[in-house]
Amino acid sequence: MKVKSFLTLAAMSICAALLCLSGDARALPHPLSRLSDAYQQHQDPSPRLSTFTGTITKNGDEFVLNEAATHMLYQLDDQETAAKFRDKKVKVTGTLDVVENLIRIQSIAEAAA
Repeated sequence: MKVKSFLTLAAMSICAALLCLSGDARALPHPLSRLSDAYQQHQDPSPRLSTFTGTITKNGDEFVLNEAATHMLYQLDDQETAAKFRDKKVKVTGTLDVVENLIRIQSIAEAAA
């Protein structure tokens, strides 16, 4: 009898909680929406060019861009070109692959001081 009462009470509590949240829950973004956006961008046949400003630094065996504004590290697809700008402030133009956190470089130029 106690188990049945407990299960009934638990089921009623869950239903009540779901009813209370049902109006607000629709306004919340789906937890996988950011992943879905990243997947969509990864599948986009015509990725958009973006400009990133920061410093080319060495991270382990690879050169990365340490973006000035966010201090995010981005992998770079053209290591040979990136090596020429080691420890310099640069402006990188390219497309960002958000899934791999990789900038596909179109151009790198030294940024104005």
